[in-house]
Amino acid sequence: MKNKLKSIFLLALSAGVLATSCSEDDHTGASMINYSSPTVTLSTASTSVVVDESMIDPDDEGLGYEIEVTASIPEPVFADIHIPLVQVGGTAGSSDFSGGTIVITSGHTSATANVTIWRECESGVEGEETLTISYGDNIANAKMAPFSMDITIIDWVNDALEISVGWEGTYTFTDQAGTEVEIDFCGLDIDTVLFDDMGNALGYISGTSDCTEVDVISGLADGTYYIVADVFENPFEDYYVNDDDDIVDVPIVLTTSYSQCGFPDTTGSFVTEGLTSNISNPVSDPHLVGEVAIAIATVEVTGGYNYVVTPL
Repeated sequence: MKNKLKSIFLLALSAGVLATSCSEDDHTGASMINYSSPTVTLSTASTSVVVDESMIDPDDEGLGYEIEVTASIPEPVFADIHIPLVQVGGTAGSSDFSGGTIVITSGHTSATANVTIWRECESGVEGEETLTISYGDNIANAKMAPFSMDITIIDWVNDALEISVGWEGTYTFTDQAGTEVEIDFCGLDIDTVLFDDMGNALGYISGTSDCTEVDVISGLADGTYYIVADVFENPFEDYYVNDDDDIVDVPIVLTTSYSQCGFPDTTGSFVTEGLTSNISNPVSDPHLVGEVAIAIATVEVTGGYNYVVTPL
């Protein structure tokens, strides 16, 4: 009887130990029975950072200004420690930055992650913004030493006006031989050029062979400017004759759209007539800008970044 009671006691004791072990498991795969929470220290090159958005290269798509933050502990532990970097103050919005998560993996004593400041123009002119970064409050298996980083964001004002001019379309007719022929207007090479109010060509807005010319104007002094559609080459001139022995000459309509990121009122589109499929080719070689051209709109610039586009 005593042996039986002793066996029952040992079984109960074993079950109690197992229950205690399970209740102290942090679900990381490592035993927490003898786990001692380490103190995590966060550090960075400076806890007071000034970021000028204009210094962020807009051509580096997906890249911003990165500020590295390092987390360290005195000695390795056998459970991963996750430290999210979060906003705890300031006027910056969620589209202005991204806060990473530092993960010190089991057996290591340090790791890094970045706080990234983005160059964005969704809100137009925002002025100077502030951002205070610290750690999240849901770190269960570590103690956190006090840390905060203050970031001042000097706003970038978008002075780029995007302009798109296209002339896609087709025209089908019957030629002298009775054959059905289709003209694709994209075979016409038209560029867009910016002129000042004195009639001087300042340069191409977009000068490709694409059927839709897209690019931006920026960095302009206050004043009045002209957007000009410049015929670079027309392969259709005197080329097609219909079954009535007439040279084919049909209208080509230009569709222009414009927009300025961050300025919802500076957006619009319009159409311009005046070009035809039989418009003359430039006669000079090399081609002179504006030799065969049509002005499609004026652009009024004030304050360096405020635009008013008026179709002609």
